[in-house]
Amino acid sequence: MAYFKFKERSFYLQQTADDIEHEIEALEIEVGRYKYLGDPYEALKEFASEVHRLKAEQRKRAQNLEQPADLANPSE
Repeated sequence: MAYFKFKERSFYLQQTADDIEHEIEALEIEVGRYKYLGDPYEALKEFASEVHRLKAEQRKRAQNLEQPADLANPSE
């Protein structure tokens, strides 16, 4: 069971890194959520907010993986 949790942790870390890289690219070429933000300062604020959300989401997933199986799924 622990082996799969390590594999899941690695997968989720890579997924978060990929999502942050995607946000960096979108910011640089001004697409997506950054398309209509003319002010570079506003674009950076939006970028920082999204990266903060992604990191918080990753921390929650990591905490869920660290819980013992009986606590993570009490209905089983």
